Parts: sequence; structure tokens; C-alpha cells
Amino acid sequence: MSEPTEGNAGGPNLRRSVAPLTRAEIKGLSGVGILALAWVTLPALFGFWLLAEIGNVSDWFDRWDIDHGPVVAILVYVAFFALTSGLGLLPTYAQAFLGGWVFGAVGGSIGALGGLTFGAALGFSLARIISGDRIEGLIDRRPVVKAVRDELVGSGFLKTIGIVALLRLSPSSPFAFSNLALGGTRTPTIPMLIGTFIGMMPRTILVAAIAAAAAADGSEDLVDVVSRRSTGTVVVGLVLLFGSLGIISLIAKRAIRRAFPDVVDGR
Repeated sequence: MSEPTEGNAGGPNLRRSVAPLTRAEIKGLSGVGILALAWVTLPALFGFWLLAEIGNVSDWFDRWDIDHGPVVAILVYVAFFALTSGLGLLPTYAQAFLGGWVFGAVGGSIGALGGLTFGAALGFSLARIISGDRIEGLIDRRPVVKAVRDELVGSGFLKTIGIVALLRLSPSSPFAFSNLALGGTRTPTIPMLIGTFIGMMPRTILVAAIAAAAAADGSEDLVDVVSRRSTGTVVVGLVLLFGSLGIISLIAKRAIRRAFPDVVDGR
């Protein structure tokens, strides 16, 4: 039997699998596109605002601690984290930094991991509601894309957890946009949440610990941190932070490449 060529049965199927979107498909995905744009841009913008205002925001949580105790304050932080990350308003890195700044490395890490898990559930559910069956239908009409989707999320409970963990591990993968992608492709909920928790644990703990160290001398905000420490100390801290995040990202990319060599290499 001859190999499929562009002129026989294999050609049209391949072209269909990678064909551009039709006008009807683009129109049907307009709501998803708006959400995707919002979830890519808003967290970046508001993340800088949160870091700039971390002194004022931390004072607000400190008042909860003084008036109601540390447990209530952390629960309020978890709820705040879940709501703002789930709605795609704030990035997880800025909120993990806030947690470490206010509650220390341990309390901040625990609170941040709780907040991002609930935030993932919220964002994932919103993505499913807004996307409906449109993304699934689009994928199902493209055999190659469908095969990739099935390999990622349809190969069993543990494998789905592992793949989601790898996708979440990379700091370059936006949290809100990942929720949209995972929700739109109907990733099973429980493996998604477990994989999210596992994958985001390393960078969340790292950021919370660095924030706790920055606030340890009683600095009121990031400007105060810089003024209290030498330039060399600040530079070394930033190099360690971004270097560690870069290593985590490299590990995630290499693991994904080993798991899906054909997909990554474009074969």
C-alpha cells in the first residue's frame, strides 16, 4: 500500500487537521478570545500594582490579624488569593510574594498554595462555562490537534496529574490563561487541581520565602527594602530569584520535551 500523499486520502485529512479557523468558528470563539485577552493582560498590570502597594495591602491583612487572629487573617488571604487569581485579576507570583511578606515563609506558602488551588478551581469552572463545547468541537474537527489533546488529558488519572503538573511548573505559563486552556479542553477536575498544587508548589514556596526574607528587617515596602540594603545585596537577591525560576522553567520544558517529543519537535 502506498504512502498517503497530498493528492490522496491522507492529504485532505492532514490539511483539515491544521486548517485555519473558519469565519463561523472565529465568531463562535469571540467570547473565549475576549476572556483570553483579559487573562493575559490584566494579571500583568495588576501584579505590578500589588507589588508597588504591598505595604498598604499588607497593613490591611495585619489589621485582620490584630482584630481576629492569624488564622482568620490567613483565611481571608486565601479567599482574596482565590478570588483574584480565579477571576484573572492578579498573578500568582505577586500574591505569593504578598503571602510571604505578611505571614512569613511557612504561613505565606501554605496560604498561597491554598489560594491558588481554589483559584484554579474558580478559573477552570469559568473557562468551562464560557467556552461551552466550542473549543471541544473545534478540537474534534482537527484530528492531529485532537490526538494531542487526548494524549494530554485523556490518558488516565495519574498521567493527567503529571502533565498538568509539568504545565504548571513553568513560571512562563500564565496561571489564568492555563486555567482557560485546561477548562476549555475539558481536563478532568480532580487531576487538574492535584497537578496544579504539585506543579506550582516549588515556585510558590520560593517566592514566599524570598518575600519573607525581604520583610524580615521590618521594611514597610519594596522601596524601603532597597533603601535598607546595599545595592549588591538587592542584585544578588534578584539574581537568585530569577535564576531559580529559570532553572524551574528549564526543568519543566525538558520534562515536557521528553514526555512528548513528537509534539514538541513538530512531527
